[in-house]
Amino acid sequence: MGILSVTILLPTLNDPQSRIYYSSIGYPALQRVAGKPITVQTVASTTKTVEDSLAAPGESVPLQEVDVRPLVSGQVEKVYVAEGQWVRRSQPLLQLQKASFQDRVNTARNNLATAEKNLQALQSLAPERLSELHENVRLAQARLYAAKTRLKAIDTLAEQEVKNNVAAAQARLKTSEKKVQQLQLLVQQGAIAKFQLYDMQDIYATRKRELLAAQQGVVETENKRFINQDFYITRENDFISARKALELAQKTLDKELADARLSLENRKIELQEALRDLNRTVIYASTDGLVSRVNIHTGEIVDSRSSDSLLTLAQNTVFKAYIDQARLNKVKVGDKATVRLIAYPGRTFNGRVIQLNPTVETDATKPSKAGIDRQYTYSVWVAVDNLQMSPGLQGYVEFERTSTRLVVPESSVSHLSAGEGMVMVAEAGKAVIKKVKLGRTFDNQREVLEGLKPGELVVLFPGALRPNDAIDSQFGKYQTTSPETVTNTTFSPRTDKNQSVQIPVAKNS
Repeated sequence: MGILSVTILLPTLNDPQSRIYYSSIGYPALQRVAGKPITVQTVASTTKTVEDSLAAPGESVPLQEVDVRPLVSGQVEKVYVAEGQWVRRSQPLLQLQKASFQDRVNTARNNLATAEKNLQALQSLAPERLSELHENVRLAQARLYAAKTRLKAIDTLAEQEVKNNVAAAQARLKTSEKKVQQLQLLVQQGAIAKFQLYDMQDIYATRKRELLAAQQGVVETENKRFINQDFYITRENDFISARKALELAQKTLDKELADARLSLENRKIELQEALRDLNRTVIYASTDGLVSRVNIHTGEIVDSRSSDSLLTLAQNTVFKAYIDQARLNKVKVGDKATVRLIAYPGRTFNGRVIQLNPTVETDATKPSKAGIDRQYTYSVWVAVDNLQMSPGLQGYVEFERTSTRLVVPESSVSHLSAGEGMVMVAEAGKAVIKKVKLGRTFDNQREVLEGLKPGELVVLFPGALRPNDAIDSQFGKYQTTSPETVTNTTFSPRTDKNQSVQIPVAKNS
């Protein structure tokens, strides 16, 4: 029995990994009762270089999709490309039947030729018509001037003639009147015969008639003047009519020429549109890309008013990976990545992160009631080097980041909750408790995020110690392996719960 106690029980009292070690008869309790320091094994907290890899599933997607739609309507004559085919910019994709569009071009050309001839005819006839009207205006103006001159001359002559004739008649009448009076005296005196008086009286009567005739000539002259004035007015009206005819003809010709020029320009535009539509019967690729979808076949009718695309070109295809929000801080734009695709087994492709998309809520986890926690995933876009991917290729990507972490042996940590714990540190021969914030585990080593500095001595298996216990620190190495570099790969499969699976891999230095 004594031998059993010495060979079996006694070692367990000193073994930190046995339950008896932590009892009232264990080594720490006995040393505490005896007032002696407790010998413990300590290890210095150290930094390790960690290659922290995050793996996430995903698929290849285009950064941009170009939907090809027709600009004219018609029947498809030929489709030049198929799905999965790479095309270059300006490469023909499909062709519509051209017959109706060629007819439109021919009609537009005929209309243009007719419009050109009409304009040329107007331009050649206009000067002749205007020249004739200008001549009419000139002649009317000349006739008006002549009528005006004649009217002025007649007025002057008539006025002078009337003045002279009446004055002469009046003078003759007065003379004959005096002679009659003289003859009457002579007849009374018996100096002359009465027949002489009678002759003079006849002359006097004649002079009266002459005066009346002269005075009557004034009225006739006025009538002539009125006639001449009417003639002048007629000539003036002729001139006004000729001038108005010229102005109207000028405006009419200007309008006809403007209409002809406008018609010519419209016919040119119609021809340009007809030629443009004819060229649009062949649809070309607007950019380089992959034909991801073909939605049209030979013989089908396409409508330019429809919103449906005939083909879709995918360009700048990248690998789109999905990670949950808990791992998002491990990925940054510019990080290098390794892509593996199911379509290329055994091959890897280098790439880099070009974009982190905003939060995307998964359909499977959308809550039906307010207050339920939502699950989110983020999409990470990776540009793949030296590979022209088609959309829809599935695979996964690994993001590699190297960082330095502070670690302690897992056996030195007492866990609390929510990533927090405690370690017992040897300070000046005393056991001191420190509260720490813990990270992940790397090969039996625990990452310390806060609460501890590099080089501090942590006690292994501190469960039997109490704060301020006197201890005798035995510094040593506890690691079962000697990792200088630790690789931790986290696979983030795209699941409804967005769970992550961690696969630690240790690399010996």
